[in-house]
Amino acid sequence: MKYFWLTVFCALSAGVILSPAFPLTALALLLLLFRKKSLTFFAIFLFLGSFLATVHRISGTHEIVGYAKIERSSYVIATNVKIFSNGEWKGLLHNLKLYSKEVHAGESFYAVGKIEFHFAYPPLTMKPTFGVGTEFGNRGFEKVHSKLVEFKRKIIEFFQNNAPDYSELFSTLVFSDPSFDASQAEKVRKSGLAHLFAVSGLHVGIVYTLFDVLISLFSHSLFVRRPLSVLFTLVFATMTGPSPSALRAALMLVVWNFFKLIDYPIEPLNLLGFVATLNLLFEPFILLSPSFLMSYCAAATLVGMQEHLKTFRGIVANLLISLFAFLGVAPFLSLFSTMNLLAPLISVPAVLLATPLLWASVLSMFLFAMNLQSAAAILIRGATPLAWATQKLIDLSSYFLNLSGNFLAYSLSSALLLFLLWHFGHSPKNFTS
Repeated sequence: MKYFWLTVFCALSAGVILSPAFPLTALALLLLLFRKKSLTFFAIFLFLGSFLATVHRISGTHEIVGYAKIERSSYVIATNVKIFSNGEWKGLLHNLKLYSKEVHAGESFYAVGKIEFHFAYPPLTMKPTFGVGTEFGNRGFEKVHSKLVEFKRKIIEFFQNNAPDYSELFSTLVFSDPSFDASQAEKVRKSGLAHLFAVSGLHVGIVYTLFDVLISLFSHSLFVRRPLSVLFTLVFATMTGPSPSALRAALMLVVWNFFKLIDYPIEPLNLLGFVATLNLLFEPFILLSPSFLMSYCAAATLVGMQEHLKTFRGIVANLLISLFAFLGVAPFLSLFSTMNLLAPLISVPAVLLATPLLWASVLSMFLFAMNLQSAAAILIRGATPLAWATQKLIDLSSYFLNLSGNFLAYSLSSALLLFLLWHFGHSPKNFTS
């Protein structure tokens, strides 16, 4: 099957969405009777997705331990969660949202409270009656992640000390850290430039390019440049949580470079399906995350249009990339937020400003890690004119017309997106690299 992983991803997604009807979803296995390979795989993985989404749907008061991966203003998202039941600790498949001021990202924790299940991401939530976190006892990846979170906090403090007027802009651009106050957050939302402050494929690509250029100064070997560039980019992505969009971009980067190094042809759309499948196998309900949906839809739209984009160059190509990415996320913006219709046009100068800003921020982080704090401070202060220009662009674009989201806007934007994908990308040759 040419698009095996894309088929698997679609089947798993359908299974997760239909999981409230489990075990009736087992009826999908009747497709096996058709003895067609594509239908066989679709039926099997639809049932698997439905089954995985029904595992560990627990509720009630419990003791839990876990690791806080991502921190927001009022909660943390925990992974590797274990629940105490029948005299032993049992691992849970799903992530958990823990509403606690006592637990922070990078900490292992113990909590007691009532767990509730919701058909959302994360599916499990707890408001603990008691909770405590500690960095001691972290092992393996958790220990590495904890060190990166600690370094991230030092960098945010570094931004605050050396660019106090724009520290929120720097930290949110680099880490997707929700540092904006209510007024600034509203401006960013209305400006149509919120994607600049949610680490995604754009950020990962910019950072990867920076590391690739820097490493090429010391080695021209692809077997040195690409693995090292990917490694440093993975470190950057991990410091963001990683968020679903950053994880998607980082995993695609790893797999893409691996196949390029061994000179094995790979379909971009199939690669997208493979990475999305990995995400769903680790946490099925991540499918219901707006960040996941918008990231993959934007990427799929760009892949579907890539043959047509290759015929354009310069600012026209940048404008079309921005337009197609906007169309990819438009259905979800119409549900979860508002749409600035000039966002594709505004995004072109915004990305041109964000690129050197991100480069300066990442380079200053590298210098800071090398204990060259004076050089790092000079670099980040030198980037403040770009931060000023970015802020002015946000202020200006926030005054443009915004459309409030509703089901009608969602339906129309979805229909337009599906039509464009059918019209421009229905031929398999458009998905080849």
